[in-house]
Amino acid sequence: MLSPLLALQHLQINTSEISELWQAAKLSLKLGRLNQSLTIAYNAVQKNPAQQQLYHQHYIESMRLGAEFAEEIGDNQRSAYYWEQVTQQVPQDAIAWHGLGIAKANLQDYQSAEFALSRALQLEPGNQKIRMHLTEVRQLLGVS
Repeated sequence: MLSPLLALQHLQINTSEISELWQAAKLSLKLGRLNQSLTIAYNAVQKNPAQQQLYHQHYIESMRLGAEFAEEIGDNQRSAYYWEQVTQQVPQDAIAWHGLGIAKANLQDYQSAEFALSRALQLEPGNQKIRMHLTEVRQLLGVS
């Protein structure tokens, strides 16, 4: 049995099996290879345009994972980029807005952080963690 990395290397992208492409895309994503994962998923959609919705879901999952990876290594610029992608695709996602707000605050872009955190709080008014972060950002802005 091949290791996951070797299995990916042996995968023929031109395979006629769309299910194999999706398996490879998911495996690449689990390995943290976002670009490779999206490329493989894109190839699946090119073979069968009816797979567009599945690609959209995969794209959002990839952006979330990218944001989380970036947060873990302290790359706030990249984290903000990925969270922005998620908020554009799923504007009702309070977690994404919260993540974007934290990333923007860490970049000292407090006005953008306040906007994102305000949006997150609108979507989840009872979330005390978001409320606390918004209060902290507003204090930094001198707004009460």
